[in-house]
This record gives sequence, C-alpha cells and structure tokens, in this order.
Amino acid sequence: MYVKRLQLKNFRNYPDLDLEFAPQHNVLWGDNAQGKTNILEAIYLMSCARSHRTSKDKELIQQGQEFYQIDLNYVRTNGAQESLTLRYESEFYGQPVGDKALADIFPSQVAKGKAQRKISSQGLELERLQDLFGRFLAVIFAPEDLMLIKKGPGERRRFLDILISQLSPSYFRQLQIYQKLLKQRNHILKDIRDKEKGRLSAESQQMLRLNLDIWDQQLAEAGAFIICKRQEILEELTRAAQEAMQTLSASQETIQLNYQKPSQIDLSQGPEGVQAAFLNRLAQIREDEIFRGYSSYGPHRDDIEMVLNGLSAQNYASQGQQRSLVLSLKVAELAVLENHCEEKPVLLLDDVMSELDQDRRTRLFDLVSDKQVFLTCTDLDQVAQKLLAKNPENRVFHVKAGQVSQS
Repeated sequence: MYVKRLQLKNFRNYPDLDLEFAPQHNVLWGDNAQGKTNILEAIYLMSCARSHRTSKDKELIQQGQEFYQIDLNYVRTNGAQESLTLRYESEFYGQPVGDKALADIFPSQVAKGKAQRKISSQGLELERLQDLFGRFLAVIFAPEDLMLIKKGPGERRRFLDILISQLSPSYFRQLQIYQKLLKQRNHILKDIRDKEKGRLSAESQQMLRLNLDIWDQQLAEAGAFIICKRQEILEELTRAAQEAMQTLSASQETIQLNYQKPSQIDLSQGPEGVQAAFLNRLAQIREDEIFRGYSSYGPHRDDIEMVLNGLSAQNYASQGQQRSLVLSLKVAELAVLENHCEEKPVLLLDDVMSELDQDRRTRLFDLVSDKQVFLTCTDLDQVAQKLLAKNPENRVFHVKAGQVSQS
C-alpha cells in the first residue's frame, strides 16, 4: 500500500496543496514550523480520523476559513487504486463567522446545520466512523509519541485501542458501547448515593439497585471483550517490538510490555470466565462504588507497563532509550497491521533522524525498506544520500512557509 496523491484545502497552513509521491521513500525537509508535520498529520488522519496532535477538528482549519478537506489517493498491494475524502465544516460554514466557539464533535457527528465531519470512500459517504478502519493503514512516529512513556495510562490505552480498532471494527464498536454503559452506570451510582442520603424509601432504593444489576451485566460483557482483545494483540505487539528493538540496538537492549489488567481477572478462562469474574468483582465492590459515585473497576483503568532492560522505562530509561523504545513499538505496529490486514502500512516519521546515531538510522531504514516512508527533517544530509542511493525514484520535497517544491 502506498500514497499516490494528497490534496489539501484549508488544512493548517495550506490553503491549496496538491502533491504526488514516490511509492517508496519521500523526504520533506526545511526549517521548523514551515508545515512539514502538517502533511504527515493529514495522511495519518485518513487512517483513523484522528490527529496525533489534537482531537479538535476546528484546530485543523486554516485561520480565517470555515472548513478543511483532505483527499487521499492510494494504491493497494494488488494494484487497486482507491480514494478517501475527509471534510470538516464548522457550524458557521456558509454564515458570517461570529464569536461563538466551534463545537468539538470528535469523534461523533452532530445534527445538520451544526459542525459536520464527513468521510467518503470512493465517493460514497461512510455512515459510521468504524467503517473507515482498515481501509488505509498508516503508522506515525512523532515527538508527541514519547508521551506514551512519560504520561499516564490513558495515552497507552489510546495507542492500543487505535491499533486494535484498525484490525477489528467490532472492537471499536465495543469500546463505544462500553463508554456509553460506563457513563450511564456512573450516573446510576451517583443517583443511588444521593437519593439514599435523602432517605429514599426502601422500595425505591431496591428498584435503583435492580437497575444497576442490569447495567453491571452489560458492562461486564463489553468489558470482557475489550480485556481479552487487548491481551491478545498486546502479546503479538510485544513479540514484534522485541524483534525490532533487537535490530535497532544491535541486540544491546531488551523490552517487555506487560498488560496491567483489572484485578482478579484470569485470562486463561476465556471471555466467559473473564465476564463472570468481572461481574463478581463489581458485586464485591458495589457499596464502595456507590459511596464514591463512580466506577472504579474495569478496562477504562488498564495500563501497559513498559520495561527496558528489566527496569521501568518511565522511571529509568534515558531520553534516547525512550525514543528507541517507542520507535520499536511503531515498527511493531507496522508488523501487526501487515500480519492481520495483508497490506503494508505507510510509515510516517516526523523529525526522528536528528535523535538517532548513524548506525540506528541505517538499521531503521533496513527494517522498513519494503514500505512507503514519509520522513521529515531539517538537515537533508542526514537522510538524502542513503535514501537516494537505494532508489533514484525516491522524492525530496522542500517545505517553506506552506509552499512545497520538489527538489
């Protein structure tokens, strides 16, 4: 799979951009803050409808405009050419722009006449976001990805959830169901707590608790599916990441990814056993959760422990080691996607070369030599000679103040 053509309209600092790319390696070079990363961001958006830098579509619109549009043409391994279009229109589109803040709609759509986000494939609008997953595959490595190690569990869960959603649209659907159930259950927990404090009648209290039984059953069902799928894919991701780290570090470093699942869950019991254990634990801690007024147990609190050379990467790894670990994760993500989807994903590398020594750069290029790669840099000498030597058809683009020229 490779990107053949990218067209941007009112996206970030590009009022109108039309580029065609080489099937293998494409280098975007220039000074900082010129728009190199914006091109990678636009490509990545077409794989999962989520920017790696913001969750707010309004921030992607060029200043002074009321919509943005991305058109992507790509070629599959079998030679089939396909297209995707993503268009976001602010709630003020076609109207005078006022002071009212734009609606943050990600990832759902809103009513007609408000801000709208539309995704089309082959000219046909997709009704659901999950219908996008698996069509175009891309993996991005950017400076922001170091937050996978430095920040809290939410970053690591999000990384794993996006990966699994591309492999399995049903997983994304279960995530949506789980979040809706969780929100409703939290509301009921608060309702029981507040109304019991108000000396609600015993009959009313019993009715609320019976209602909670129903939500617990549904939450356990969706939660068990998510937990089992996370463990399955994380095991595969770990093996691929270990191989990638061995290559990048010349066998000098090792990594391990440990799934920190909810307590009292035995994954060897399978989905039904996990669901039963989940439901049992909810019953055990019910009074405590009522007192707290929120759900304290479930996959929404999971984490991934990242271990480098036997020690916590978060606490002991240097900046360079953390970068190598995350880069290994991204290479592993490529491998997992390719294994499940039978397509070679596109790799987007944002400002990675300046932090790697020459040996690691060489080993990285060897790892991804069979895939289309987009690479940004400020110093062309770091990459051009090696890339152009591999294939004279590879392309180099100079980016300056939102203007892109091939060189």
